[in-house]
Amino acid sequence: MKTTYEEYYNRLKKYIGKSVPGIFTDEPNFSATGFPTITFKRGPKYPPAFLPWTEKLPEIFKEKHGYDILEHLPSLFFDVGDYHKVRYDFWRTVTELFIESFSKQIFEWCDKHSLLSTGHYLYEDFLISQLTHIGAAMPHYEYQHVPGIDHLGRHIEYNLTVKQVASVANQLGRQRVLCEAYGTSGQNLSFEDRKWIGDWLYVLGVNLLNHHLELYTMRGKRKRDYPPNLFWQQPWWKYNRLIEDYFARLSYVLSQGQRIVDVLLLHPIGSAWALYTPYNTAKVKELDKKFLWLIKELLDLKIDYELGDEILIEKYGKVEGEKIVIGRCKYSIVIIPPSLTLASSTFNLLKRFVEEGGKVIAIKPLPTLIDGKESKELKDFLSKVTVIELDRHSILSAFKDYQRFVAIEDGEGKNIDPLWYHLRKKDDSYILFIANTDNKNSYKAVIKIRGEFYVEEWNPLTGDVDTPYIEKSGEYIILKKEFPQAGSLLLMLYPSRKTDVKEKKLEYETLYDVDLTENWKCKALDYNALLLDYCKAKIVGSDLNEDERVPVLKAHQKALEAGYGNLFELKFEFKVDFRREKKRDIYLVLETPEKYTIEVNGKEVRYSGEGCWIDTTFMKIKIDDLIKNGLNTIVLKGKTDFDTELENIYIVGDFAVKNIDNEDFIITDTPENLKPGDFVLQGYPFYAGTISITSSIKIDKIPDKAILILDDLNAIVTEVIVNDKLAGHIFLHPHQINITKYLKPGENTIELRLVNSLRNLLGPHHHKAGELYAVGPESFLDEKNWTDKYNFVPFGVKNIKIRFFKQIS
Repeated sequence: MKTTYEEYYNRLKKYIGKSVPGIFTDEPNFSATGFPTITFKRGPKYPPAFLPWTEKLPEIFKEKHGYDILEHLPSLFFDVGDYHKVRYDFWRTVTELFIESFSKQIFEWCDKHSLLSTGHYLYEDFLISQLTHIGAAMPHYEYQHVPGIDHLGRHIEYNLTVKQVASVANQLGRQRVLCEAYGTSGQNLSFEDRKWIGDWLYVLGVNLLNHHLELYTMRGKRKRDYPPNLFWQQPWWKYNRLIEDYFARLSYVLSQGQRIVDVLLLHPIGSAWALYTPYNTAKVKELDKKFLWLIKELLDLKIDYELGDEILIEKYGKVEGEKIVIGRCKYSIVIIPPSLTLASSTFNLLKRFVEEGGKVIAIKPLPTLIDGKESKELKDFLSKVTVIELDRHSILSAFKDYQRFVAIEDGEGKNIDPLWYHLRKKDDSYILFIANTDNKNSYKAVIKIRGEFYVEEWNPLTGDVDTPYIEKSGEYIILKKEFPQAGSLLLMLYPSRKTDVKEKKLEYETLYDVDLTENWKCKALDYNALLLDYCKAKIVGSDLNEDERVPVLKAHQKALEAGYGNLFELKFEFKVDFRREKKRDIYLVLETPEKYTIEVNGKEVRYSGEGCWIDTTFMKIKIDDLIKNGLNTIVLKGKTDFDTELENIYIVGDFAVKNIDNEDFIITDTPENLKPGDFVLQGYPFYAGTISITSSIKIDKIPDKAILILDDLNAIVTEVIVNDKLAGHIFLHPHQINITKYLKPGENTIELRLVNSLRNLLGPHHHKAGELYAVGPESFLDEKNWTDKYNFVPFGVKNIKIRFFKQIS
């Protein structure tokens, strides 16, 4: 607190509450999963293991539980004694101590100093991971002004992580829920990927994105520090607001009012405490598996719920009539998931809840313990509530009389699992957000909403407001909506206004398609690049064979191992085959050129102010007068120091790169017949930038509607320009845009500017799995999964057409 929090406060006092609204803490934990290095011999059956501990823990434990933990230590590791009870008491004590000593202390300090406390804890994603790192996730969120999590990777698997934090935020009245998002997703994370992941986070309860990461520079290993880099170095940066404005609007809307949820699902972390031993984690993992299945199944079935943490229930729980209340939230149904134990405070609350007419659904296997001890009273209680098996049919049967506010079905009345919803109430109106969590498939949905409402459709992408066509059926209003992959819908429902059954929108029939795939003029708008990530390395004090080509990053490792003050020499080779005589801009690009003696084909060169490329630390040295057809060499000489970072280098300029079986590359003339397709295969494998493709079409008469359709599109964003006017941007499925109002009788020009990412330039290039969806520093030099071949992601568009329509109604 003194060295960090107090110091920042004193230095930034004038910014507090203004440009510095809060302070972020990253991954605090008491990690209890490591295996320390020891020198004495152990039998193989029981390798060394440890649990969290402090000097005062035995004293505090005895005060809380009335017995000496030191006399029961074996129960924490082995199934001896009253081990369920001992483990339950131990882990609850550890959790409460961590909350008291860390989370609460920081929260109160921030509160006193007008700062918002936020951040995220380590490994909140599973029962076993949060148990061994933070005790339990949910009780910590009480002590954050902006409760937060993180989400890593290009996937949407960790529903528990989001539901935990969103539940506490709603229960305790926190307006914002933060997520540090997109880390490790790789440089090719697209705008659509960001929408897909972000919509999933938002439909579950997040409403504030904290981007990971934005690098001031990409010098050295920073470029490999759990990419993507979501900042100005990316070719797509100038278009970033297309997706950011979407989330800005959605963040505002989904922070208004209060989320409406009627079902409480008890969190079984207490059962995980009672089951866990470092020598046998199988039982906790099985509990994890059942619980994770259940929380997703309920979401698929449109049975929205919030999680109830037993520490928070003890503090904030009560019964009001037929409702169980936690903080400001009220629930009419409580689900007991597969579990082993309940807290006594939870059990007492459930008994009162049932006595008042509340409904409890218990899912097998049923708990048998209270606070870790066998309980006949619990067994008797469970015999009087609804008990079901852990399967879809049983869940649907238990909820057959449940009055859903919204149903989302296909044309045959079947539930569409991947479409999830988020319902909020503000004053007397409702906010309904629906997200397609499937990024591969589209769905035609029939949305049934219980009640009579005036409906507006708000478009967070554009800010437009529309009134959709609706139908009435009994006590429901019905909307039909097609959700593309990763699509979404935001509705405002106003019960105070008269229901408006709007006239159907204009309908069209297809006249014909015009294929525009041929006859395009294509041009790269940025410099091309050849990556040189292999070298022959001579490093004093290392065991490298100076005649063997090795990855530059391996040479860097060997240089570090050899120590400081050692001379080194890196020799890079590349081939050139120019057939056309012309003046070309060609540069050598490298980092920290001042640290090296640099030779190009035997001639020494120096950086002399040519500027930078891509990043402020990627410095350019003009070498077009020094290269030649055939084999070229670049030599870097220097001496290792504490800040030496041996990095890949690049040849950059006006040329193409011939790819020979993804293993060898030759610099060649730019192609005269570059055409739509995969530009990676046409001389641009390492390219990071924009490629413009232009064509024309003659139209005798302007159609009622004309849609430009791009099939097999692989680009982060495509800018569409028709007759020199910006028609819009394509970055989401279904990869089409209405260009009717930009067309004119006669000749029309269409330009597409396709923009990619830093992925093909920066990699990782040599992993056997190809494109990775969880990328870290280790992904770039993973020797177990290494391949000498290069992996690229496609960039381009294969099929382009305009579909003409005629209005029929």
